Amino acid sequence: MIRTLDLGQLRSFLLIAQGRSFAETADLVGRSPSAVSLHIQKLEEELGAPILRRNARGVEVTLAGERLLGFARRLLALNDETLVAFRSAERRPLRVGATQDIAEAVLPALLRRFAQERPEVELTLRIDRSLAVIEAVQAGALDVGIALRRDEPTNLGTLMEERMLWIGARGWDCPPARPVPLALFEAPCSFRTAALDALAGAGRAARIAVTSPSLAGLRAAVEAGMGLTVRTRHSLTGTPLADIGAALALPALPMAAFCLYAHKAESWPEREDFLELCRRRT
Repeated sequence: MIRTLDLGQLRSFLLIAQGRSFAETADLVGRSPSAVSLHIQKLEEELGAPILRRNARGVEVTLAGERLLGFARRLLALNDETLVAFRSAERRPLRVGATQDIAEAVLPALLRRFAQERPEVELTLRIDRSLAVIEAVQAGALDVGIALRRDEPTNLGTLMEERMLWIGARGWDCPPARPVPLALFEAPCSFRTAALDALAGAGRAARIAVTSPSLAGLRAAVEAGMGLTVRTRHSLTGTPLADIGAALALPALPMAAFCLYAHKAESWPEREDFLELCRRRT
């Protein structure tokens, strides 16, 4: 038969060993003095040795009790540490930031799973460009960020890699002799840089036809046939747009690496659980 020490009994013993009376201990553990006396009695029966002895001055710890003290302190400290880890006294909202691509294609599934695992956690969401998300993590305005890769201290590693695509309206055409019209975010933007560099390397002229701070703005311009944009396959979800790079013989684009960002020195259960769910999706 597996025998297990009762933490409540150990708590009563430790308080008395630290100089508390039975009455004081009873108040601290929320039991009656007679219940505390029963705690000590049962603990002595389990251990097979007396741990407290009454004398003229009150109660003293026996040799067996002195041996038990170190074990009791460690067991109760681990118990208290576990409770703190899973039942934070002060709930704090978890502030999550992500790029627009990730927000639309990846974030909903992550949030659904997190809500199932941690329904009590309040979430604050910020959808922004990669640089803004990373800077917010650096400044402590966000707890977790998902953004394009940048080599800096809050980068916790790659979450996923996706090929950049030339995205346009189906059937849209641009003769090789004409500059390729582009719909892009303002600089600095990794997708903007990749598009311009790829076209320059292939000897194709380009022009910025549309600039927008939002993915919705870029999509509207591309759907209207005003030009192409460069994003990942996630930007195709729920749209009439398509990858038309091969049809237009446009040059290959690099991979886009999306990374997790958070301060390594900080840690609390809600944030660590969210980070773990992010890592699992890969």
